[in-house]
Amino acid sequence: MKEPEKKHNHSKWAALILILTVGLGGWQFGLPELASLFNNRGFENYKANRLADAQQAYDLALSIDPKSRTALYNLGWLCEEVQDLECAKGKYLQAAKLGMPAAYSNLARLYIIEKKNYPAAVHLLLQGLKFAKDEPVKYSLLKNLGWARLKQGRYSEALQHLDAAIKLDSERPATYCLKAQALEGMKKTKEALPQWKICLKYADSQEFDEDIWIGMARQRLKEEKTNK
Repeated sequence: MKEPEKKHNHSKWAALILILTVGLGGWQFGLPELASLFNNRGFENYKANRLADAQQAYDLALSIDPKSRTALYNLGWLCEEVQDLECAKGKYLQAAKLGMPAAYSNLARLYIIEKKNYPAAVHLLLQGLKFAKDEPVKYSLLKNLGWARLKQGRYSEALQHLDAAIKLDSERPATYCLKAQALEGMKKTKEALPQWKICLKYADSQEFDEDIWIGMARQRLKEEKTNK
């Protein structure tokens, strides 16, 4: 328990030194820029797979500006990458409270895959859609909303949201993997087959969710081939 405390104190001291360097006049205008600088450094470290350095940079950004929703979101993403899901949920929740639509989407996704609390996921996604302006974020919210409705057995609604997501971005495979499952749920197996094929062709096994769907697609297409 002592080691995390030392790390946190180190970040606080570093933040204090930066504040003194900027000066009192820079409190209002300098600190957000400094937080952004360390957030960007964290992201560069993340892309280079230097995860410990990335976390340190994000922690420092948050020591400087605790309301940096981008740093909170990025730290949540990092926690999720190493399967520290409690950490991820906490950071996403903080970022969501600060009005970040992408955080609503990622938090809802964790409610779907880990908690299996689909009503809560739907609520979060609908809230996130109220704030969303960028198409990639809207896509993510709609895709996850379709996923949550799929898990609730509300297949028609799932298809509606998934088709809306595809209109925003037709090149991402996750929606096709989910659409295939919704069609299977509606006993429309022939219509599901082309969706499974797209899913299998373009889904990325490096992505946790998509790797599961790749296995489902292979099994389903194998069964179809056997039955012919």
